Amino acid sequence: MKGFLRKYKHPLQAISIVCFLALSPTAYSQIEKTLKFFPDKVDFGTIREEDGKVSQIVKAVNISPDSTFIISSRTSCGCSAAEYSDQMLAPGDTTEVIITYDPVNRPGKFLKTAKCFTGEERISNSIKLSGTVIPSQRNLDIAYPEKAGVLRLSTLFVNAGEMTRTEARPLFVGLYNDSDKPLVLTASSDAPALEVALLPDTIEPYGVSTLTLMLKGSLIPATASDLHYNAYLLSGPDTLLTIPILGNAQSPSAPMGNAQSPSAPKI
Repeated sequence: MKGFLRKYKHPLQAISIVCFLALSPTAYSQIEKTLKFFPDKVDFGTIREEDGKVSQIVKAVNISPDSTFIISSRTSCGCSAAEYSDQMLAPGDTTEVIITYDPVNRPGKFLKTAKCFTGEERISNSIKLSGTVIPSQRNLDIAYPEKAGVLRLSTLFVNAGEMTRTEARPLFVGLYNDSDKPLVLTASSDAPALEVALLPDTIEPYGVSTLTLMLKGSLIPATASDLHYNAYLLSGPDTLLTIPILGNAQSPSAPMGNAQSPSAPKI
C-alpha cells in the first residue's frame, strides 16, 4: 500500500482512485460478470399450457481470466428453472445451461430472470426469459368465465360487502384478451366515490390485465346506505360493458363518552 501511495503526490489521490474502483457501477459489473450467454435472451415465443413445460439450451462461455464453475442457479419464480453442469471452466471454455419454463396456471405474457452463480464467490450472471402462455380451455373457463367478444372477464358483478365511510376498499376484475391482436380498453365510472384504473390498458395478444376499482368511503353521500355504482369498460368502438358494484355503507361508530357509559374509565 505504501508503494501505491508513493505514486501519487497526495494520499487523497490514491484514496479517491480506490474508492472509484470500489464503488463505480461500471467497474463493478466488469469485475463481477464471468459468463456470457448465447443467446443472451431466451424467448420461448407462444406456449400452449396443455403442452406442459418447455426448455431451451443456452451456451455459457467463461469470459473471465480465471478458471471458474457454476456453483448454483436461481430464477425469479418457481415457474422456471436453470439446470447446469458444475464442471470446471477454463477461460474461454463453454458449458450448457438448460432453461425450463412451466406454463401451468400462468396465462399471458411473462418476463422472468434466471441467474447462474460462479465460483465460491457466487458471482451472479443473469439472463432474461420471455414468452406468452395460451391457457388451456378448462383453465380459461375457470379463471375468465365471462365473455364479451374477444375479451374475457373473471366476473361481471362485484360485491363490495360492508364498509365504513372512513375506508377505501380496492376491488379487482381480471381481464384476458382471447385473440391474436392487441386489445385497447378504456375504463370509467358513474360516481366520484368509485375510481377505476386499468393496468395495462392495452392487452397483448393472449395477455392479461386487471381492472382495479377503488371504492372511497369518504366520498359516499351521507344519505346513502345501499350502494350501487357502475364501472364501464369500452372494448373497441362498439363493445361497452357495465360492471355493477354493490355494497353497504355503514357510518363509523360514535366515540364512547362518559355520559354514554358510566362505567368508562376516567382520564
